[in-house]
Amino acid sequence: MTAASATLPTGNLSELIREETRQAHDRAEHSSFMEKLLGGELDAAAFISLQEQAYLFYSALEDAVDACAGDSRLDSVADRKLDRRSALVHDLTVLGGTVDAEPLPETAAYVAELQRIGRDRDVPALIAHHYTRYLGDLAGGQVIGRLMGRLYGVDSDGLTFYDFPHIPKVKVYRDGYRNALDALELSAEEQRHLLDASSAAFAFNSGVFEALGRAQG
Repeated sequence: MTAASATLPTGNLSELIREETRQAHDRAEHSSFMEKLLGGELDAAAFISLQEQAYLFYSALEDAVDACAGDSRLDSVADRKLDRRSALVHDLTVLGGTVDAEPLPETAAYVAELQRIGRDRDVPALIAHHYTRYLGDLAGGQVIGRLMGRLYGVDSDGLTFYDFPHIPKVKVYRDGYRNALDALELSAEEQRHLLDASSAAFAFNSGVFEALGRAQG
């Protein structure tokens, strides 16, 4: 038995990810920036800044998916209907934002890791980042979009990032994604690497929120 397999808990991979990232997820969800944004304490400009940074790391993530296309493990979960880059381009145009925003240092670090994943064809890590981003979007995105409209008067045409018109039954889709994740054939070392990358994905996300909070003063 290898050291990696000795330290790997038992259970479905999707359950292991949820357990592994529980605390990191809570930290990201309850960051000062997001609590203020969702509490109506900021303004539309803060939301636009968030989406400008999001464009940078979603672009890097989707470039990595392009770079690793053809790997059957990735192809089984990386449904391109989930891609968000084109929606962000549209929304930022409507909102008066830009796709050429200066990356915050934490965003730059996030982008650099996603670029590294693409170069190395590090599929287990890419699946972790893919799962963390897109299933989170499907879980809470619609709620955030509605709040941005209600709290800050953001027009619905600038909130298409939160729309998944090709996925009418979100719960069914999310369950199917998790089933595909659980069916992946990964070694114990690859599973451990995926779990570590899942925690890292939340840490990168939290870092972006912290940087945005500092930028708000």
